[in-house]
Parts: sequence; C-alpha cells; structure tokens
Amino acid sequence: MSEAADWSWLRTSIPVIDMAMYLDMPEDVSRTVEIHDGMIVHCESASPNHVAVSVNLQVALREALAKRPADAPCLRASGELDMLVSEVPFHYKRPDVILYRCIEQPRGRWKTKPMASDTLLVVEVVSPNTITADLVEKRGEYAHVGIPYYWIVRMVREDGPVASIEMLRLTTDGTYVREGLSLRARGDALAVDVADPIEVTISWDRLDLGLD
Repeated sequence: MSEAADWSWLRTSIPVIDMAMYLDMPEDVSRTVEIHDGMIVHCESASPNHVAVSVNLQVALREALAKRPADAPCLRASGELDMLVSEVPFHYKRPDVILYRCIEQPRGRWKTKPMASDTLLVVEVVSPNTITADLVEKRGEYAHVGIPYYWIVRMVREDGPVASIEMLRLTTDGTYVREGLSLRARGDALAVDVADPIEVTISWDRLDLGLD
C-alpha cells in the first residue's frame, strides 16, 4: 500500500504580499508570479510560439505609434510589464501586450510602470492553461478597472498560428462589447485593422513571424 499523501502544507500560513515585499523579491522570482489582492499566483512560462505572437503584436503597435503625428499624446507599447490595479490590497496584472500613456516622472515605489488608469489597451494571447482566465476572469477584471480596449488572441490548438483576434471595447455601463472579430479561416484579409485606440493594421503573416 502506498503511503498516505502529506497534506500538512495546507495548514501552513500563506503570507499576504504587499508592494514592499514584492519590490524586495529577486527578479527571477517576481517574473514567475502575479499578486492578486495580496495572494501569490504562480504563472507558468509561455510557449515559444506564444512569446513570438506577443512580440509580433508589440512590434506592430510600436511601429504604428512611430507613425503618429509628433504632437499626438505620448503612448508606449510593451509586453510582460506589470500593471498596477491597486496598492492596497496589492494587486497587479502582467498582460501579454499593453498600450499605455507615457509616464514621464516616477510615481512613488511603482516608478514609471503603468497603472490600470494609464492603460488604453491590453492584449492576452490565450494558452492552454489560461483559457478561462483570459476569456472570462480577465474580461471582467479589465472592464471593472476601466481599461477601454481588450483584445483576445486565439491560436490554432492554443499554440499554432493565430486563428482569431476578438477586439472588445468598454461601454459606458462598464462592460465590454465586441467591436470586431478577425478570423483567418473565414479569409479575413487582415488580423487587425482598427482606428482606436490607435490606427494600426497587422497582417496574419506578420503575426506568424518566428513561429515553429
């Protein structure tokens, strides 16, 4: 007979993490977690194809930003960047791609990283272990904190070429509505062709760069 499983770890006190504790974490630890209302949530590393699609989206957004008029409001596009939701309880998200207003001066301990209130667009590339989180939980959370646009990227078998991009816009009642849905199988010419929050077009081939 096999030995009984040891469940004593469930009785161990789990610390509530605040911003100071998070900022003291070694980078190799902090990059593997998110903090949700003070609780540590471990994040599995993404597949190479997931990373490639995320990077392709980031680069396309940055190129679109570079084409804007010189007097346009300053915006930045990045990936894997912590976005502060609340300081107490400490809560942040790390979207695959984020578009946010430039932060010129450090703001306390969060320095020049974005807050939810700075953010115009978040993009999540769905992985096999994030389907419910990306399609349901984050949709509700991003709407709750007032992020104007949320794009959900689905890949073939959650790890192949991009199959679809659902583009959601926040309404005045605080919920998302679908503003666009690009489907590769339907023969849509472009994966992205929008004017808001910035004018940008992205081809399917562009999103395929670097895929296995």
